[in-house]
Amino acid sequence: MNFSDFFKAIKQGAVVITVNQRLSRHLTSRVEQALVDEGAAVWDSPMIMSFDVWLLQCWQRRFDLQSNEASASLVNKTLLTQEQALVIWERVIRQTLGAELLNVPATAKAASKARQLSLQWMIAENAVNDISTGVDMASFNQWHDAYKDELNKSAWIDRAQLIKTVSELVDQDCLPLPNQIIFSGFEIYTPTQQSLHALLIEKGHQLSEFSAEAATNQTHVLKAIDRKEEVKLMAQWARERLDENPDNMIGIVVPDLEVMRESIESAFKTVFYPSVVYPVDVPFEKPYNVSLGQSLLSYSPIQQSLRLLQFCSQPITFSELCLLLRSSFITAGQKEWGQRARLEVVLRKKGILSCSVKQLRNSLQAPKDDESLCPLLLKCLNEVIELLEAKPNRVLPSDWVQLFRSFLATMGVQGDRVLSSTEYQVFQVWDDVLKSFSTLDEVYSVITFETALNALRKILLERVFQPETPTAAIQIMGLMEASGHTFDALWVCGLDDKTWPQSPNPSPFLPLAEQRNKGLVQSSAEHQYQHAKIITKNWARSAKTVVFSFSHVKDETLQAKSSLIEGYPVITKEQLLQQLPVNPIEHRVGNKNFKWIEDVSGPLLEKSETVRGGVSILKDQAACPFKAYVHFRLQTNALQEPEPGIDARLRGSLVHRSLEELWTKIKTHKALCDLSVDEQYELVKAIVTAVVQTESKRTAILKKALGQLETERITQLLMAWLNIDRQREPFEVIATELKQLLSVGELQLNTIIDRVDKLPDGSLAIIDYKTGDCSINSWFGLRPEEPQLPLYSVFSEGNVGSISFAQLKKGQTQYQGLTDSDDHFSTLKNLADKKVKADYDQWNSQMGHWRTVLGGLSDEFVTANARVSPTAKACQYCDLTSLCRINEQITQRAAEDE
Repeated sequence: MNFSDFFKAIKQGAVVITVNQRLSRHLTSRVEQALVDEGAAVWDSPMIMSFDVWLLQCWQRRFDLQSNEASASLVNKTLLTQEQALVIWERVIRQTLGAELLNVPATAKAASKARQLSLQWMIAENAVNDISTGVDMASFNQWHDAYKDELNKSAWIDRAQLIKTVSELVDQDCLPLPNQIIFSGFEIYTPTQQSLHALLIEKGHQLSEFSAEAATNQTHVLKAIDRKEEVKLMAQWARERLDENPDNMIGIVVPDLEVMRESIESAFKTVFYPSVVYPVDVPFEKPYNVSLGQSLLSYSPIQQSLRLLQFCSQPITFSELCLLLRSSFITAGQKEWGQRARLEVVLRKKGILSCSVKQLRNSLQAPKDDESLCPLLLKCLNEVIELLEAKPNRVLPSDWVQLFRSFLATMGVQGDRVLSSTEYQVFQVWDDVLKSFSTLDEVYSVITFETALNALRKILLERVFQPETPTAAIQIMGLMEASGHTFDALWVCGLDDKTWPQSPNPSPFLPLAEQRNKGLVQSSAEHQYQHAKIITKNWARSAKTVVFSFSHVKDETLQAKSSLIEGYPVITKEQLLQQLPVNPIEHRVGNKNFKWIEDVSGPLLEKSETVRGGVSILKDQAACPFKAYVHFRLQTNALQEPEPGIDARLRGSLVHRSLEELWTKIKTHKALCDLSVDEQYELVKAIVTAVVQTESKRTAILKKALGQLETERITQLLMAWLNIDRQREPFEVIATELKQLLSVGELQLNTIIDRVDKLPDGSLAIIDYKTGDCSINSWFGLRPEEPQLPLYSVFSEGNVGSISFAQLKKGQTQYQGLTDSDDHFSTLKNLADKKVKADYDQWNSQMGHWRTVLGGLSDEFVTANARVSPTAKACQYCDLTSLCRINEQITQRAAEDE
């Protein structure tokens, strides 16, 4: 049947049944365009639908058949949705011995598929029930019997039975069908379909097939180096075909589209929108469309809706909370986005690892007479908490749906901005899913909130959604989607000998011999080959120009072309394309000559510009100028990541504050030595307890047993430390947490010295507390790793005679430092010590060197030297990896060396 006869039959009322919904839309579009070409202004919608939709329509018409006694039993049955059927499968599987060892949802899907295959391909019941067939099949038989009992008991039928049911309606003359029925796009018919065909012919219906073919044909085979090149060439070819004629309809078939989708979209965006260097998305109508739908669970509106429902039920992780706060799919998401970003920073500093609705509400409640950081979000949370107080324990799925809707409406899930077309469609489908979920009342008893949410999540995971978009000239399709289509040009990729034909994949729940005897495509290599041969021939005649391609290398393995594309002439990429693909930058600049300039400086630091950061400015400048520039000129830092337990920063802060309080009370070495051990312990314990209790008001983790454990840990640590201070020569603590403004070159640095001791000779000992690893060798060199104590020694007032780390770490409580005299701080080293990798062996010379080095670092920062030039360890814990270009430098240098 050609298109003219097909079009004539449509106008005479024929119904067209297609292999899939995509072909239905394609044929409907062609018919409607033909009607327009004839001058028609209005017309009845052509009866073109997929086989599954046609069966469903026939079933739905059973309500018109109540007067027919023969069909009365069918009228009273209920057709289960796929979701309802899977719930029953899961239930019967869980009731069997050993079910705890199975992935029940996956097993239920496989069992449902096996039932469908057994009915479609008329595999005899006695073959399925043969107990000698193996453990898997024996288990399936047990589940299947229980499943059928459930259906019979409740007068249900499932989708697998629908074709048989419709056949019964046809046989009883209960369906008023048109005289002519046309099938299109079917490459193979199952036995049940063949039986239905025979029945329709017996009842006097005229059956025919429509298979459109291109008038002329040129088919070539292309070999690409690898999959990446294959995809690039395909995108460039599609662009050239469209440039030749904007009215061309171009097909792209990718057998493993689900796996290759991201690479395909990236290649097409690069070719069609070369000006977009990193084309994450294109906000305007594209000339190409990827037909493969994605799980609803992959769309942001769905993810946010589930996240909000989870949040209403139980605490969520901090990372989930951050996604919630940043989302626009929540009340006032746009209006309060700045405040919510600040809220996230606050919560990060508190070290929150998980959060409930009430905890977030409490964090947002401001002190009396102050305004909340996010008042609109706070109002929303208060309303949700009221709903939660009335939340039932167990109800039917439809009841949970009502509550889900209430929660989401209260949380303002659609946000406060105009939705995009895709977002709007996703919310429409979400509403349909909730309606579908309500029908699970048929198969569920009362369930908990968590069970309902998990069941809903499974449905969303399985439900595939493809947003409706304007018809694009280039259609990128999966393996079976091109069936029945015609194009002006078609490219089928991935046709190597290991991929095409596909490998057999028989059902483990049905006898393999029966599957092969009945001709199930996936049951054997021979059946796969014959089916692939038919598909390949159909591809070759479905367009005027056809390209079959394969990659020579895939996953580091050499491949040959599939035997099914042998005999077609080979073409090279140079013969196929007018222009080979280039990268986006080459596309824009062409053959122009450019002078490369490396810009490593930012704007100079103005005298009026205030820079905060203290000693950390020089520390970062020494580690890497780029790091200092980003942190302190651009004021950009990575967000603090909450950690389980008490993190190192909080532990260090508690130790510092405890020592400050201790020496404020003790003051001198003599006073310390006058304390008995018990008196010392009582003093330390009281001070540490007070410090931890004060901090617990801001940090929730310290309110529980962990706070008590930390109090005891710090107490023991400080007891050990004070015993070390007892062994020192006499000293007087003249300052703790001493704030100073130090001038280093043109920089004014606000600093805080942990402790300053006055020694008997009048010199000063500057001490910096460290609760982790430390080394005095980090003070030396042109770019010192730890410039803090050198800075204090050179630029502080007074006669500094020693500098040291006070290392307070379990098992490593010690002083590490330098002194200009062994007489008053004998535990420290002098510059002449061989273990000290100092720049000079004399105190004054080292001081002068430090003044020069630190002054140079200050000058670098003031002149905005932002070169990416890290020291050996600078990149190890750097928080700027996503911003820095160090890896590009390494790659460029390697290329230059080659």
